Amino acid sequence: MFGSGADPQWEPVAGRLPAGQFEIGKDGVGLLVVGFDGSDPSRNALAYATGLARRDDAALLIAFVESLNTATLWFFAGSPIIPDSANDLAEDLRDELRGSGIPWQFVSLRGDAARELETLASSYMADAIVVGRSRSTWRASVAAKLAKRARRTVLIVP
Repeated sequence: MFGSGADPQWEPVAGRLPAGQFEIGKDGVGLLVVGFDGSDPSRNALAYATGLARRDDAALLIAFVESLNTATLWFFAGSPIIPDSANDLAEDLRDELRGSGIPWQFVSLRGDAARELETLASSYMADAIVVGRSRSTWRASVAAKLAKRARRTVLIVP
């Protein structure tokens, strides 16, 4: 996991519960994991999660998951050029969340998106995972995979 950007106020659960305690069935949310890749559905998911976090005084853990089978770009000498998508997205997030008053952190991961988002949510004891709806018809979407196997609430935003 690589930290690529964060709000200076980032404290995912500080002040909400005594250290080391986790409450099940509490009112509202404390931490939301948001899948974000810069697409319109992921921006809708971020907007929804931001509003929910603002109302519930929660924090956001925003994750970009790069697929291991993503094709890299090649230039004439044959060496791979890997686009710096995570840094570009971190800049977008700083601009978009500036002044929101929501504590947030951005992380970049590699692997299967659904599995990585669930692992991240589990390790941080997040209350829910928020993702945008995929328009892909030729493979299973991240949202569909999460809805089938996640062990916490999954919010799918159109």
